[in-house]
Amino acid sequence: MEATFSVSKWDEKPVDETRKDFPVNSARVEYEIDGVLKGKAFVEYLLYYLESNATDGHLATAKISGFLHFEGTYQGRQGTFTAIEQGIFDKGNLDSPGKILKATGNLEGLKGFYHYTFSGQASKMMLDFEF
Repeated sequence: MEATFSVSKWDEKPVDETRKDFPVNSARVEYEIDGVLKGKAFVEYLLYYLESNATDGHLATAKISGFLHFEGTYQGRQGTFTAIEQGIFDKGNLDSPGKILKATGNLEGLKGFYHYTFSGQASKMMLDFEF
């Protein structure tokens, strides 16, 4: 199954601006999600930059760790879930699969994984969920 998503907020800043040899940023991100999964996701990422590009951030390479908190519906069932993500952002491609840690409300008992795919202007989450 799949859902589409768009980034509605990306607020990124260095963890410590005084340490140039510590290229770690934190990002507070929000996604609008539509499809079989519908709602908002709030994500806290830590990014360790292996290679940066000051003129175009989409050309950077960074290791990513984060937590995603979803609020909305899955297959018409209202609830929330929190997932952990870990992976890499490499020159515009995000490979940071997620695993559900806990779900609440009518999504209680939801388990599974997801990953991101991008083709053209479409940004998708490929879901492997089950109750």
